[in-house]
Amino acid sequence: MPRSATHVGAALVAAVAFLCLFPSASGAASPAPRVSVISDSILTSVTWAKDGVALADLSSGLDLEIDAGVGRRLNGQSAEFNGSYVSTTLDVIDSWSNDLGSVVVIVDGYNDLLANFAGDVELTLDTLREHGVEHVLWVNLHEVQPEFVTKNAILTAAAKRHPELRILDWNSYSAGHPEWYQNDFIHLMPAGGVAIASWLHTAILDTLHPDPALVVPAREPLRGRVGVPVDHRLRASGGTAPLRWRTTGLALRRAGLHLLAGGVLTGTPTHVGAFSLPLAVTDARGSVAHVTVVLTVRSTRQIASR
Repeated sequence: MPRSATHVGAALVAAVAFLCLFPSASGAASPAPRVSVISDSILTSVTWAKDGVALADLSSGLDLEIDAGVGRRLNGQSAEFNGSYVSTTLDVIDSWSNDLGSVVVIVDGYNDLLANFAGDVELTLDTLREHGVEHVLWVNLHEVQPEFVTKNAILTAAAKRHPELRILDWNSYSAGHPEWYQNDFIHLMPAGGVAIASWLHTAILDTLHPDPALVVPAREPLRGRVGVPVDHRLRASGGTAPLRWRTTGLALRRAGLHLLAGGVLTGTPTHVGAFSLPLAVTDARGSVAHVTVVLTVRSTRQIASR
């Protein structure tokens, strides 16, 4: 993986395990859930941080095992760093086979050869399933190179075939925060380490204690009049707040309406017609639901003549 000078001379692998016990209702201690995290050098921003804030955020309330290695690949041989090669992701999985958590987080892909990536993703998922892992959270890549865009598409396609796999969209989440990144826009500054640790911790808790599924009606009727302002709140239930709405076509503009991210349709229709408005809502976990708003606009004159 491309690296900045700040990585030179640092340890190749950081492995940290935390065990936290919570009191149960009866007063007896109950074990925290085991979570396994395997990363390339991206999470060295968490494991190498001297103040320990990012690692404390990530491990809070969890029995966490984490291995972050520079140059790590999924399979075969990792990329060389300072004359050495860290174990691959599959090697780490096999070494932890008896201790893997029900949730495994993978932060890997930058160093992998593109020609091998799709096959190695499948092999990794098959291996985790064989070891009884219930949930795989895979962090996608920051798309600063065309190759990373292709790899993200491979991960997205894999999630459609593997119900246990959930892609964590770091690429979108980190957009607008260049201060989180080092000059290569891959590796993270200390602030980026804290940001990704907190973000991952939220995703892990959501997986362990999921919110109800995000639900919207398939079709939602809406009536309006030419020249009369529309102010309509869309309906959605479940999901993880906050919810963000967006349009998926140009029909909204033709209808003279605007969609606020909070789920309110506003605007003033300018002409009579029937408009089919495809909309989508996304929750904080990345779940997406679609609804078609069917807007029927009549003239004020027609309504007055009734």
